[in-house]
Amino acid sequence: MDKVVDAPAPPYYAVIAPAELREDIRGYPELAAKLVELAKEQPGFLGIETGAQRGFAVAVSYWTSLEAIDGWRRNARHLIAKEKGMSAWFEKYVTRIAKVERVY
Repeated sequence: MDKVVDAPAPPYYAVIAPAELREDIRGYPELAAKLVELAKEQPGFLGIETGAQRGFAVAVSYWTSLEAIDGWRRNARHLIAKEKGMSAWFEKYVTRIAKVERVY
């Protein structure tokens, strides 16, 4: 989580997930780490880059296909964690999907 992902040559997809964090985020870092381990088991997962500062976090995960992203989106444990984030830790949250066409 603290390195630049060595993804294959494009095209592939990025899921960009910024979040404005509430004041009390106890438990969030631990759950986020568990989700990364879970994502590593998901077919089509290429890696993730994350960053955080007081009041803000962003995760950019990389996937081989839109179908792989959809599989992750529908993963039961991911859904439960996302719901927890939105109810307990996130003031605002959005998911954006982008196609990576070029890397330099």
